[in-house]
Amino acid sequence: MVKNNSIEPLTENTVSIEEKVSFLKRPESYPHRSVKVETKETHMSWVFIVNDVVYKLKKPVAYRLLDLRTLEARFNNCREEIRLNKRLAADIYIGIVPLVLDEAGKLQIEGKGRVMEWMVKMKRIPEENLLDYAINHQMVNEALVKGAAELLAEFYKKAPPVYMDGESYRKKLREEIISAHTELMRPLYHFPDTLVEPLSNKLVSFLHDHSLLFETRIANGKIIEAHGDLRPEHICLAPQPAIIDALEFSRELRVMDIAEELSFLGMECEMMGNTSTGNLFIDIYGKLTHDNIPRTLINFYKIKKACLRAYLVARHIAEPQYKEDPKWLTRANAYLRLAENYDLSSTT
Repeated sequence: MVKNNSIEPLTENTVSIEEKVSFLKRPESYPHRSVKVETKETHMSWVFIVNDVVYKLKKPVAYRLLDLRTLEARFNNCREEIRLNKRLAADIYIGIVPLVLDEAGKLQIEGKGRVMEWMVKMKRIPEENLLDYAINHQMVNEALVKGAAELLAEFYKKAPPVYMDGESYRKKLREEIISAHTELMRPLYHFPDTLVEPLSNKLVSFLHDHSLLFETRIANGKIIEAHGDLRPEHICLAPQPAIIDALEFSRELRVMDIAEELSFLGMECEMMGNTSTGNLFIDIYGKLTHDNIPRTLINFYKIKKACLRAYLVARHIAEPQYKEDPKWLTRANAYLRLAENYDLSSTT
């Protein structure tokens, strides 16, 4: 772990990411006996599942809001991931461990030597314990969902408010809406104007016409530093409720209305064909906090998040390894079609 005094300070190195990944794919590389390593790749990480433990290796990549090209940056990102996820999954996240080069010039996990990399270490969660699995297999247990919803509601109750003036908050939302609209209108995606334009216009109009509603949310302390990426695949139902994979690389993106985060979860559940689970999270939150979120505000945030997710899914086709796969644009269109169904006309 990080506190090991035999580990040398942060230092850049010449061991390539390919060499590190190759080493971590081998069962004999780990300090505990294993016969298999399951490997997964994401945009920002390599994930290695070994028995009941998961190691996450950050890629040396750079994006608009994230630069992990230095070892120090990757260490700080690991540290932030642990800090944030301890809030809702304290028993899952074990800590940060080093990948070192020992005196013999060999890579070693949690050993003595010169640090080549830092990794997040966490307990493995069986996929059948996650909410997305339960929804996909039509095995949603309401009692287990209530446990996760209560955990989340208590987190929201204790979270310190992030105060800002109403104009600044509405400007932030408007910029996010316009940014998603601009991306969705890129010719590469071939989304019809008749689909994208009305959604963006509805959002901007609602934001303008209901300024007092947003002012009230701020005044009531409902803007917080939230989880940031509350999707069904990040909600563990058993044996104890936990919520993992908080968005760690941008506080700006984590700061949002509690209503926006809960609406996002509801929208994602609906994308999977489940309309009740998201409502259950909202209902339990309302009962425990007495925050009765207006349905139109929930629908506003659902449209906003669906447009964002449509863009995030569609942009896969700009990458060589994904551009020939039709599923990305199919899924992006499904998000936009779902967004069309949300009504903003009611004032209740």
